[in-house]
Amino acid sequence: MPGLYVFPGGTVDQADADLKWCKHLAAFGLDGDRLACLVPKTSSRPQIYQTKKNELLKEVSLRITAIRETFEECGILICRREKHRDAATGWAEHVSVPKSELRTWQSRVHDDATEFLNLCEKFECYPDLWALHEWRNWLTPTTAYEKRFNTAFYLTCMPHVPHAEYEAKEMEDLKWDTPDKLSSMGITFPPPQQCEIAHLTKIKSIDSLLNVAVKRNEEGAQLFLPVRFRMKDGTIQVLPGDTMYPDEASLVEKQLIDRSDITMSDFQKITAVKNRAEFHDSKVDVIFTDNGEDNCVAFPIPGYSKVAYGDKKTENKS
Repeated sequence: MPGLYVFPGGTVDQADADLKWCKHLAAFGLDGDRLACLVPKTSSRPQIYQTKKNELLKEVSLRITAIRETFEECGILICRREKHRDAATGWAEHVSVPKSELRTWQSRVHDDATEFLNLCEKFECYPDLWALHEWRNWLTPTTAYEKRFNTAFYLTCMPHVPHAEYEAKEMEDLKWDTPDKLSSMGITFPPPQQCEIAHLTKIKSIDSLLNVAVKRNEEGAQLFLPVRFRMKDGTIQVLPGDTMYPDEASLVEKQLIDRSDITMSDFQKITAVKNRAEFHDSKVDVIFTDNGEDNCVAFPIPGYSKVAYGDKKTENKS
């Protein structure tokens, strides 16, 4: 997304689900039973996690996508070298690629996703799948933007900040900072990142964050489909957990709820539990209720937020 700060990630590639990964992972003691442990024990799963025939489990391949894209964009290789241990800590490890080779490998992986398996073979490592915790499944609103994205968010925690280099073909800058600082820098994020950063400001230590991530991973990621409300003085995207979120939100049919008879402020007053983003002329207010207390975190408004609404295509990402 040009001109915006985003979390590392990108489009799913068929190479991420190639069964060739099975042989590579098996060399480190990761057989089918071990990989199946990545599937949360829940009664239902969002569509993005549905596995196709003759492919890796989506719970595996989406993590490979996220790790591949993170390396491609940031030069951080979230991988392990030793055989998998049952007593996993939840913390991520990374393999350092020599600086003299880093940009070359980033470019190779950028140009051809199959090169990521070659990279892992060369450095005798495997994607640290268990360190990526399912966080959220964001789906672009049915009313917004010409292209919709179906995105699996993962959260990973590292005990130390690794060396990072951004890949200049797609990026112009790289930032690594706390949620509090990111939310106060005045930089522009897409709505999902705004909402996630706002909520993360309530978690004050990385140890606490890891505990939350491990628990959420066990429960499985929830689908987050914002529903758009037209208000008297602006637009609101209401999220699951908000009292005003509709009982049935359509995944494909345009759903725009007209409340142009009331202001955003008055709409807040009649909402017991809030989880929403209010789009004003010059800012976005992310408002959410946490432990009975309402919180508001403001961000600059993304430049594309006033584009014409319409649906063209849904693209899977991680």
